[in-house]
Amino acid sequence: MNVDKLRELFKEQGLFVKETSKNIICICPLCGDHPNPRKRGHLYVSTDVETPVAHCFYCNSAMRISNLIKKITGSNNLANEVISPEEEKKAKYTSSRVKKAKERSRKYTIPEIKINEYPAKRLYIKRRSRNKLAPERIPNLIFDFKNFLYMNNLDIVGDGEGKLISNQEFNLITQTHVGFLSRHHTILFTRSCDDSSWMKFKKIPLQSDNFHLLDYWGMRGGSPNNNLVVLAEGNFDIIGEFVTNSLKLRDEARIFASGNSFSYSSLLKSVCFDENLYKCDVVILSDDDKKPEWYRKFRLNNSHVIQNLDIWANSAGKDFGQFPIRPFKYKDMNF
Repeated sequence: MNVDKLRELFKEQGLFVKETSKNIICICPLCGDHPNPRKRGHLYVSTDVETPVAHCFYCNSAMRISNLIKKITGSNNLANEVISPEEEKKAKYTSSRVKKAKERSRKYTIPEIKINEYPAKRLYIKRRSRNKLAPERIPNLIFDFKNFLYMNNLDIVGDGEGKLISNQEFNLITQTHVGFLSRHHTILFTRSCDDSSWMKFKKIPLQSDNFHLLDYWGMRGGSPNNNLVVLAEGNFDIIGEFVTNSLKLRDEARIFASGNSFSYSSLLKSVCFDENLYKCDVVILSDDDKKPEWYRKFRLNNSHVIQNLDIWANSAGKDFGQFPIRPFKYKDMNF
């Protein structure tokens, strides 16, 4: 193994922190490492040719050094210059060091959406997608909440201690809400079909995330190998832009993701971790209450993973979940 080449590569990428007798310690390019810059340096890259692996003790990712080099540089040749294919074949890959990361959470069963059930909810989804997206095509969409709880043996409803949702709330959700189960099934986001309802939204935490990352809901774009990610605050922002394609990004994007949260930094970190992205192009579908100063701070805090950043807002409404969508780009951001 060419340790000198490996060290220089990490320095060139701005990831090198320090070196010990057995490891090169770096900032993890997959999760972004600790949010406090002074505490970054959780990726341990072994310099032992017998176990050429890298392990992040912050996000628990583990991979071969050759795969890590390919990820951050996009070059197979550089990986071969650091460790040859012959050396890799001889290496001792123990299961404890190169095992796949454990499941982030338990996976739930989602009830089938039947065409003859919940006509009001079906009509609401069609209206919010301008009749361009059938409910069956929307990932992790839930109409039948009672069946969802029954199928997954979830005892979360009641007025007693330890319940996640009251009987009154659940009755309302069952009658008038649609639900979006997050990617890793840790959160159920619900939205009322009645804008005059006393409870328009409900976020129900179903289980903990083993990696303590922000879970999110999303839709796949047309380019699974591209590094373009589209982020938004709300699920219907994603649906609105997906069906109108006002920015002409649907075929170019890898994923559209919504964290149902103001924290775009946490959302981006989770998406990069799930998609194994190091450097990515980011497009944000902004609400009209976000100012350029807010995004300048976001760009600075996430400069290690953001390659390009574009911010768009809807001049015809509060966000991209409202029609018509007339996008305008934030300019002079001084990134």
